[in-house]
Amino acid sequence: MKVAIIGATSFVGENLILHLQKTDFNIVATYNSNKKIKNKIKIIWKKLDLGKRKKNYFKYLGSPDIVINLAWPNIPNYKTKKHFQSCRFQKKLNYNLIYNGLKNLIVTGTCYEYGKVSGKISENLKAKPIIPYAKAKLKLLENLLKLQKQYSFKLCWLRPFFVYGYNKKRKTLFNLIKDFDKKKLDNLKVCGDLKRDFVPINFLCKSIIKVAKLNSNIGVLNICTGKPIKLKKFIKENINNYSRFKKIIMNGKNPNNFEAKEFWGDNRKLNNILFNNKK
Repeated sequence: MKVAIIGATSFVGENLILHLQKTDFNIVATYNSNKKIKNKIKIIWKKLDLGKRKKNYFKYLGSPDIVINLAWPNIPNYKTKKHFQSCRFQKKLNYNLIYNGLKNLIVTGTCYEYGKVSGKISENLKAKPIIPYAKAKLKLLENLLKLQKQYSFKLCWLRPFFVYGYNKKRKTLFNLIKDFDKKKLDNLKVCGDLKRDFVPINFLCKSIIKVAKLNSNIGVLNICTGKPIKLKKFIKENINNYSRFKKIIMNGKNPNNFEAKEFWGDNRKLNNILFNNKK
């Protein structure tokens, strides 16, 4: 089975490829830079610039059985209106793929599509996004659902919660924790009472691969643990030097005013896919 990964040089993309290489999938991976990436065993690299349209993206990617679309620029600048431009590019790309024959599409959305809500969040909750990033993602989902009424293809729209792991692309909270632990950072101030659903990057990648193998029309799917944890506890579990942990300032304010203090994902649908299917 051939899978094409759009956005393969992203944090999630690079980790996903490492996991896919251990499977029987043949991989086509895309990049958007001037430096060409050499092909490797099981991986064919293709340059993809969404600003330069092609007549047939599906054929260009080798007519894959599945496309996993991870591409989305301007993260973590969630409030820029450039996200709506990204949405327009994505609409054209996805339409081109589907029109030319794609039968299975997996796309990453965001838990921020739900808006500022508290508690456990299931896929059945009506999305009410606040920030441009989430609004643009939801517009793309709505467009894909309309396309399903015209064309026969399977869709899985992933809504990951707070994915963590070492990210060489940008400074994430997890990176800051590790840098502070190793004394590469002098100060760290956080809102320790926030409750979040932290998802290891390996778990996300394994979930995506499971979804790909199922080859089913899944619709919206939370990628979450279903277990809320206070940020203070999460930091404690991911820091080695306890003396450093005690120096972290925990009474900071949450800079993301579009988030509720406590929210996490309902993982019942995901668990059914991961544990109740034999594929």
